[in-house]
Amino acid sequence: MHPARKMPRVAFGVIAVLLSVSFTLAQHGFTPEELAQGGRLYQSNCTGCHGSAGDQVQGVSLLSGKFRRARTDDEVVAIIRKGVPGTAMQSFNFTEQQAGMIVAYLKSFAGGAAAAAADAPALGDAGRGKQVFEAKGNCLSCHRVGDRGSRVGPDLTSIGLPRPPIYRFVGVAEPPPPPSPAAIVQQLQRDLLDPDADISPVNKMFRAVLKDGSVVTGRLLNLDQFNVQLLDSKERLVTLQRSELRESGVMKSSMPSYRDKLTAQELSDLLAYLFSLKGAIQ
Repeated sequence: MHPARKMPRVAFGVIAVLLSVSFTLAQHGFTPEELAQGGRLYQSNCTGCHGSAGDQVQGVSLLSGKFRRARTDDEVVAIIRKGVPGTAMQSFNFTEQQAGMIVAYLKSFAGGAAAAAADAPALGDAGRGKQVFEAKGNCLSCHRVGDRGSRVGPDLTSIGLPRPPIYRFVGVAEPPPPPSPAAIVQQLQRDLLDPDADISPVNKMFRAVLKDGSVVTGRLLNLDQFNVQLLDSKERLVTLQRSELRESGVMKSSMPSYRDKLTAQELSDLLAYLFSLKGAIQ
């Protein structure tokens, strides 16, 4: 999208989501880690007024691109940093880079949310979902949230944030759209119901049989021509030489399916809790 293109005015609340690409964001390629940092800044500073989904102010839906007071990304960055006199929008002591990461985070949702919302699983109560997560689901035995739980499985502290591809706004084709909030919820549901369907390479489980017959299993951290690195069930880093292995290979996920383990309401509540995990744990 060209920086000079004019965008129509639509509703805006306190902060704005930008639908055009301007000089500020064009100067930097926002990586998934930086978008996640933008999400953490948003969740810790902006949700008191706007809510986690950006729709708590009447007539405003930040994640869907509804705004009032800005037409460019630069204008939004300025609003975040300087506030809006005479309104509830206070100024924030963010650098231009930090404000840009917040805008990039919000923009990562724009466009796809409305289209996918109709197919998104229903979200229940996040408070009840936390209880399911910690008790009936027994999720902390493998996963970590904040400073609680195990490192055997993936850390879920920021599981509710999008994981879009690396952004490059200058000199390249438009990147594929990042996941909408509805798509994130759908993926979380797939992970709970069919954990073997779509496993990230960094979350694969690996089984190695040494020449003496001993077996080592764990989450695969690194695999190259000479070595295998695993995080075993006791959270120990294990390095094995491939020349010492009799056999080895990727295993199915050790995570159970919750399809028949949770009621529909429990699953809905658990989804709400997982979607609420944006990195800032109180």
